[in-house]
Amino acid sequence: MLMKNYLLLPGLFLLCLELCAATPQEEAFMRAWSAHARDTAAHRAVIDTCQSVMDRASTLGEFLPVVKTLAAWHLLADGHQADAVRIFESALSTDKGAPPLTRYADTMARRWLTRLDHLKVEKALATYHADNVEYPGALSQLTALVKYKQPPNTDRFGDPWVYQTEAFSKLRNTANQRYKLYSKTVGQRLTPLRALPFSAYGGKSASIVSRKATTPVSIEFETVSETGKRRGLATESGIVNGIRFLRLSSDASFAIMIDGDCDFWIVATPVRSR
Repeated sequence: MLMKNYLLLPGLFLLCLELCAATPQEEAFMRAWSAHARDTAAHRAVIDTCQSVMDRASTLGEFLPVVKTLAAWHLLADGHQADAVRIFESALSTDKGAPPLTRYADTMARRWLTRLDHLKVEKALATYHADNVEYPGALSQLTALVKYKQPPNTDRFGDPWVYQTEAFSKLRNTANQRYKLYSKTVGQRLTPLRALPFSAYGGKSASIVSRKATTPVSIEFETVSETGKRRGLATESGIVNGIRFLRLSSDASFAIMIDGDCDFWIVATPVRSR
């Protein structure tokens, strides 16, 4: 099926020549993604569309974990934390041989769940401080809290939290009045949930410039990120400008990508002529 309304830039060949039609699974995925792309702040509309697609999970195939994590982010952004946790946890996988979309959805889910668990540890630390007028020297001291207030001992990757108290530079006689807490895998900068405001989704984008007649499939992308606009060639699982290419649709009408931190999905579509 030839794509309509896409004229490539001079010197490039037609993308969808002799390609197959989009599969029902791909069409189902794009219904969910299109709702998200129309307005990333319309959380309820995106959640409802994702839910309608997930209700027919058999039609999503390997795209199901992508839609789950997309829906979970919108639930979290819309203030439905418990529902977000439930959906993120349903996207977890321990199968190292699973398809790339499943494995990267697992990583994404673990990162967001880690941030939510980080909030639990922060609340426990605040409770400890209120009782002791200082923060504990080690997280193991939080076991003194009543059981329902005890936070998780590790992040969602199974690693102990990185925790240490920090002294004030001028108030030398005030010990244990501030701390550093983060996940080793997610990193100090991105572990706090507040580090990624819900006013936007990601901030990176990509477009398909051309498809190279190679095996494995090789795509030239134009990417836009905090470092600016660039072009690059990538095979599946390859990285262009900090964005990883994971899968091209059967009709080459879209490619699923993920940002370098594995926090947000990116869907690239062909460049339109100007």
